[in-house]
Amino acid sequence: MKNIVLFVLSVLATIGCLNIWNVTYASTILNTTIVNADWVLYTNGPNLDEIMNSNASLFIIDYSSDGTDKKAFTKTQIDNLRNSGKTILAYLSVGAAENWRYYWKKLDKGIILSPLQGWQGEYYVKYWYDSWISIVKEYLGKIVNAGFDGVMFDWANIYMSQTLQIDTKKSQRDLKYAMADTLRKVMSTYPNLKYAFVNGDDLLVEFPDLIKYVRYVVVESVFFSNLKSKVGTQEFENRIKTLTTLTQQNVIVLSVEYIDNGNPLDKENASRIKDYIRMCKDYGFLYYIAKSNQKLDTINVPKIPKE
Repeated sequence: MKNIVLFVLSVLATIGCLNIWNVTYASTILNTTIVNADWVLYTNGPNLDEIMNSNASLFIIDYSSDGTDKKAFTKTQIDNLRNSGKTILAYLSVGAAENWRYYWKKLDKGIILSPLQGWQGEYYVKYWYDSWISIVKEYLGKIVNAGFDGVMFDWANIYMSQTLQIDTKKSQRDLKYAMADTLRKVMSTYPNLKYAFVNGDDLLVEFPDLIKYVRYVVVESVFFSNLKSKVGTQEFENRIKTLTTLTQQNVIVLSVEYIDNGNPLDKENASRIKDYIRMCKDYGFLYYIAKSNQKLDTINVPKIPKE
């Protein structure tokens, strides 16, 4: 009998806890507001239904749901998104080779260098070689045939890597010139696409002839690093000066900051998000608030406390 009583009390306690949790959760939802984004960076396993239902109008995604050619998005799928008023760019790594891509098996192994530390399956590559440029052009052809509006080139600034400089015995300046030349050759093949460079702002300043092809520059962690503000540092001031120069030449700055910790009631998190939005508006940048884990595997829509 005693065991039965204890069991009943345990069940009642559990139900009470669940009710308290439900009330707390409901209260949390009612006392928060969502923060929509100007644009979205969604390169890891993009879900097209999620994109269709999003309030954002500009998206940068992989050309495939899992990065392989087998699951590449079709023209019908991309057209459906574009017909809804959305602009869709595809991700393409121009400065590094990825071993899960369709081209890996046929890639000239003589142009593959050492692995990129911290990026599993990615390798430095001699991106100025004709064999790599041909691969990139072929890749672009797939993206064009799928109906994308344009392409975002990742690792456009890979010439800054000391590992690459050591592997190739080339100076940063020589590697930079080589990247600019590679980009010219690639973009001139499909001049009507909308191009974006990831952290390639200094390329556009030094080689202004590239600007005729480039609509966007995607910049990461300009305002924050590890959730801490960079505003006021020399690095920040130099970067803002460069980006301001580009906005004056009609290049659109797409800013992404990995600053949302996912806690809707964290006042510090909310303050960080609001400061970021305010600064982007002040500088004329478009903003995307990404999760602090940097996975880019969903469309992040932060919740912050209502004022």
